[in-house]
Amino acid sequence: MATTSVSSPGGEDASSGAGASGETVPAQSQSHTLTSAQAQVVARKKKEVWVRMFLWFFLSVVFALLPTGGQYLNGRQTEGFHQPGFWEWVSRAQLYLVSMGLAVAAVGEALMHLWKSNQSFRLILVTITNMLIMLIAAYLAPGADSDKKIEAVVGQQSLMMFVTVLVTSGVSTWLCVKEVGVQQ
Repeated sequence: MATTSVSSPGGEDASSGAGASGETVPAQSQSHTLTSAQAQVVARKKKEVWVRMFLWFFLSVVFALLPTGGQYLNGRQTEGFHQPGFWEWVSRAQLYLVSMGLAVAAVGEALMHLWKSNQSFRLILVTITNMLIMLIAAYLAPGADSDKKIEAVVGQQSLMMFVTVLVTSGVSTWLCVKEVGVQQ
């Protein structure tokens, strides 16, 4: 392995000059200041990403599930209410429709992002997955309201679809938000 020695204009080795004696060289302090400023920008961008993800979760997921919670609480206030089992409750939650809504929002955001910026293979893959979820949910949703439905099966399938779309739309949103943060 070769080493290179840099000499100062006076002929002495740079390691024995001002930098080695503990004095700061102006160029070094500028690079340190830039690094500190860059670290602050990175920290601010990370905070913005987490704020956007929280807003996505609160405004998309929580608000999409509010009717289900409201239906349950409203039912408890009525006379003759029977406590539904977990799968019965989940089957009444219309999670297929909620899943389609989350998938549509994620696909729309991803397509707008892909239209403006570089195409990310991961974002394209997640968008295709969200489109498939939309199609499957659109196919299964009418059966969830049937009188002949098996509540446990509808509950299990719709919950699996909801969890899947929650992950894929979250990843899609994360990729879009991270990409926007990096570009700014």
